[in-house]
Amino acid sequence: MNNNSHLLWKGVIIFITAMIYGWALYYANDGFTNANQETNSIDETARVVKILEDKTLVDEEGMIQGSMQLELEILTGNMRGQLVSGTHFFNQLANVDVQVGDRLSIRMAIVDGNVATVQIQNPERREIIIGFFIIFLLTLGIIGGKRGLRSVAGLLFTLLTLIFLLIPLMLKGFPVVATTLVTLSLVTVVTLVLLGGLTAKTISAIIGCITGVVIAAFLAHIVGNLAAISGLNMEDVGQILTRTDFPETHARGLFISGVLIAALGAVMDTAVSVASAMEEIKISNPKITPGKLFRSGMNVGRDTMGTMSNTLILAFAGTSLNMIILIYSQNISFNQIINNDFIVIELIRSIAGSLGIILTAPAVAFIGAMMMGGQTKQK
Repeated sequence: MNNNSHLLWKGVIIFITAMIYGWALYYANDGFTNANQETNSIDETARVVKILEDKTLVDEEGMIQGSMQLELEILTGNMRGQLVSGTHFFNQLANVDVQVGDRLSIRMAIVDGNVATVQIQNPERREIIIGFFIIFLLTLGIIGGKRGLRSVAGLLFTLLTLIFLLIPLMLKGFPVVATTLVTLSLVTVVTLVLLGGLTAKTISAIIGCITGVVIAAFLAHIVGNLAAISGLNMEDVGQILTRTDFPETHARGLFISGVLIAALGAVMDTAVSVASAMEEIKISNPKITPGKLFRSGMNVGRDTMGTMSNTLILAFAGTSLNMIILIYSQNISFNQIINNDFIVIELIRSIAGSLGIILTAPAVAFIGAMMMGGQTKQK
């Protein structure tokens, strides 16, 4: 096959894949109605025009207590420019001082086309967060060069797929675990092909990565059943069941789905590290045997699996830091800790993900040795 034919077939495959993906996005979001639409409430951004009434005071610890009656100008949506009033209540969680000109995130209940109530939620942070994310993408693209730009494309594809494909399909009643596995497999294939092309290294990393996350989910499922843990034990699942049409039977799979998603990043990192190292070894020594290439891949994997397992454990510690501080300060017994739903869920998730990482290394090393070991030249 000459280069022109190869490029033609490559273009056709990319086009067909893009069309199928576009149709899947359309199907997942077609006819979807969120809870706010059903309850006639809308979220908008508003600016403080006037402080109508100030009933606040600052306590000895510098915390603001009380409330403020505010006049607000709506800045977004169909009601842009209209003036509404709302009360901002200060408490331990919402303790940011409010001044004229500040922008706030508000939720309005609409009855017969008119604003019935206004709930002031948070300071408007959209531009700050989006700007910070753009800085991250620019830094990745500039420092990473072409590989960095491909990483940006892979990251955006991952976000698009998780938010606008996986979540809507779950809410439409698709099996949670199966849908998550298929979606993450798609993310893995697209991300790794973008980074490395369709080579033996990439195929080895893809198969090893999917193997790793499947193993992690399988182990979490077994241990979760033994420990009487399912998605129903997790925080916020009750709100999902009461505010959406999410089936309770499917909610049980949210625990395994979370394990798959949480483990994918570290597992993918391990798979790529092992496969890339094996490719470099093969290039440096084209006559290396599959057996020696496998052992080299395992040596790299042993170095990687320790740091990647640490990544998952530290991620657990970071996201659960407040809970850990509370538990430590209350002198709670080890028996209470080890039986707490939250702690057990996070520990199973971290340990299962770490086992997935550990078993990804030999999977990638074996597949890579079989695919690259017999090659006599780099293609």
